[in-house]
Amino acid sequence: MWTSIFRHARATELLRAAVPRKIIGDLLGHRSIASTAPYLKLATEDLRAIALDLPGTEVSA
Repeated sequence: MWTSIFRHARATELLRAAVPRKIIGDLLGHRSIASTAPYLKLATEDLRAIALDLPGTEVSA
């Protein structure tokens, strides 16, 4: 379990640094991008940072 948490944290860190998904998958030792995809899910704060502001709406914490 801890290995998975560390792998996810590293993959997310690389994704934030604009490292291509293929390279991230290679570093994780995956043969396909489908294996890498679960590690690339961004945290809620990452999604808020890239979300578009829509007039009349607010994002609750």
